[in-house]
Amino acid sequence: MQEGLYCEKNYLCTKFHPIMAEQKAEEKLIFPQNFDIKVIVAALIPIEESKANISRVFSECKAVHSFVSARASAKGNYITYTYNIDLDSQAQMNAVYDGLKNIPEIKFAL
Repeated sequence: MQEGLYCEKNYLCTKFHPIMAEQKAEEKLIFPQNFDIKVIVAALIPIEESKANISRVFSECKAVHSFVSARASAKGNYITYTYNIDLDSQAQMNAVYDGLKNIPEIKFAL
């Protein structure tokens, strides 16, 4: 298990589950949810490969998604990919974040 701040069900809040990190214990998300998710990837990986890997995770989780933008960091070390995503349940959201954290080149998902 990675080091860091863990919340419900051992999700790493600081890197791959920011919604739960910000959520108070007594608050519950109401699904379906639509939001923009930002995925930060090392710039060493070709853009099309990164987009394919991210999209594959969303598709495997049956999450409706669309690519919004890609933007390089100031020093060019990372690329932030923004996708709009529809999630139908907490389980689906958990599956998306679990899938993303299993892609080695991904640094953060916000």
